[in-house]
Amino acid sequence: MRKFVFLATLLAIFGAVPSNAQQGEWRFATRVTSLSFDAVTDPIFDTGTQMKSSSATPTLALEWQYMMSEALAICASLTTAPFDFKGVGGEHNGEVLGEIWFTPITLTLRYEFQFRGSIQPYIGGGINTTLYLLDEIEPVLEDYGVTKLNAKPGAGWVLEAGLNYDLNRTTFINLDLKLMDFSTDLDLEDENGEILDRVTLDGSPVEIGLGIGWRW
Repeated sequence: MRKFVFLATLLAIFGAVPSNAQQGEWRFATRVTSLSFDAVTDPIFDTGTQMKSSSATPTLALEWQYMMSEALAICASLTTAPFDFKGVGGEHNGEVLGEIWFTPITLTLRYEFQFRGSIQPYIGGGINTTLYLLDEIEPVLEDYGVTKLNAKPGAGWVLEAGLNYDLNRTTFINLDLKLMDFSTDLDLEDENGEILDRVTLDGSPVEIGLGIGWRW
């Protein structure tokens, strides 16, 4: 009896209907996402203190996808979240220094495995561009005359894996994992826009989310 139930379950998942993917198909998905940001800078102002961010923040992600064939797609995704920077080592160890909103934008080439049934796993890779939209300065940096954290857009690679589970012909549930990498310059500026210090910011964001999508 158990063997029968197991085989019936496999047939229901993988053999019920052919995959819904079609060439020329558009998809849109929105996910509740945990964006983890692990990033660190060089020491600032000869204090021996590095600026470090290491936390996970819940947020939303948006994704657009175009099927170039039944298995190959090009995908663009966007998410954003605020992250605090704390001092590591040196004179300001453990102190909160500031906050920046990080906005990763990814463009990937995705391969979807064409199983018969409701589940389609996928893998992909591509490029990541990280933008920095808003910042907030804490008193520790204000004492050095800093009024703005200005990070230039950073680029790097991105790897992804996930799966879609079809609810019907037009709607699906999406689980997605992205591993990213980037490096950029972070300028500590005064109220006149002059650079008081410039450090290198290296990071490895991780994004994992669960949501719903539609195809047409």
